[in-house]
Amino acid sequence: MERQKNIDIFRKNLRILLENDRHASMRNLSTSIGASDSYIRKVLAGDVTPSLERVDSICEFFDINSWELFYDAENDESEMLAAIELLNRMPVSMLPVVRCYLELLLQKTER
Repeated sequence: MERQKNIDIFRKNLRILLENDRHASMRNLSTSIGASDSYIRKVLAGDVTPSLERVDSICEFFDINSWELFYDAENDESEMLAAIELLNRMPVSMLPVVRCYLELLLQKTER
């Protein structure tokens, strides 16, 4: 169920990207990522689920991070987007510290 929800969010965000980029078309994107002319149309129709490699290629095409295709702006809190963007800019060396802090916060909320 969760996997299907993520795929639906991905498809919705991909549609939005295509609609908002006047230089992008389903065919142009398909061929740019090394797929058949109709590949993106099939993805949007739910006939095909893209591989991680294709997701990465789509992200490169739009110059976005992969998490952005799976972010549900309608249902997630706006603070979540700010936190994700901040974490994304953080050096990898800082992530263990962030993880420990988040675990501490979770322990406090479970009490």
